[in-house]
Amino acid sequence: MLKKLTALLAALMALAICAPALAEVYEGATAALSTQVVVADVPGLVQGIDAAVGDHVDAGDSLLSLKGERIYAAQDGTVSLVNAHAGDAIDGTLMEIAPLERYTIHCTVDKAYQSAESTLVHSGETLYVRCTADGTHRAVGVVTQVDGGEYLVVTVGGELYMGETVYLYRDAAFTTSQRVGIGTAVASDTHGYEASGTVTRLAVGEGDAVERGQLLCEINGGEIAAPVCGILASLGVRKGDGVEEGQVLAEIVPDGQVCVEIEVSETDAARFKTGQRVTLTLTRDPDETTFDGTVVESAWVAEDGAYTVRILPEAGVALPLGLSVTVRTAEE
Repeated sequence: MLKKLTALLAALMALAICAPALAEVYEGATAALSTQVVVADVPGLVQGIDAAVGDHVDAGDSLLSLKGERIYAAQDGTVSLVNAHAGDAIDGTLMEIAPLERYTIHCTVDKAYQSAESTLVHSGETLYVRCTADGTHRAVGVVTQVDGGEYLVVTVGGELYMGETVYLYRDAAFTTSQRVGIGTAVASDTHGYEASGTVTRLAVGEGDAVERGQLLCEINGGEIAAPVCGILASLGVRKGDGVEEGQVLAEIVPDGQVCVEIEVSETDAARFKTGQRVTLTLTRDPDETTFDGTVVESAWVAEDGAYTVRILPEAGVALPLGLSVTVRTAEE
């Protein structure tokens, strides 16, 4: 009897040794194997969101748009200088506008008609101007500053040559007895507009007439585009938010970088080796779609002390983030 029992035990042990080990099953979820960070290359204000978290985007697709700084004309005038084109970086004077008061005349009461009234000029009064050469160049101006026998006149109409000498009168008939002085016409000071950043739009060009309050240009702003094809994993701004240059705006999981993660014990982690083939099944798929996967990271220690195994699905299988997946090892 003892011999029979011993023989039975030996047979069972042999079967146990020869029998293949059953496959192990683990529950996991899809996650990012790597991400591409999207940063703001210019400061601005978020004025539009063009993609949502979870969307698949192609390289070059707009993620969001930034409204840049807008510069407006401080006075009426004519654009006399533009230092950059759209897309250029600028740090200094972007634009200059010559005011409508095209000339400033530096005047003196010398050559005024010899009377007490003619040598006394008042700020704010209107004067009539003509050149001393032949009188054909004429203008109308207003006295803006008086300092004893010297004063300034800013023209509000007419045409003069820069640097020419002119006589000034109190009447439009240029009566000799109404002459109040002599002066030299120079260009009125232009108004410069400073900017620092990237010019995204020029609303006016050289030679254009502009009115006070008119839009001249936009600095920075523009469109933030996806640098790679993939899934938009996170978006850190909302419409109306201000962003700084270099600020992280979003993260994209590039195509082919969505993996399946499972967390296992140290003992189970030993069952997985880099390059090992496993079977993946979509847990909540009624058709139980199954495909192969390859272990790419094994026994990576997570913060909670568990061991994380990462598996890439076979080529051609595109999975969204956060999807439940069953992992089954092969029978040994």
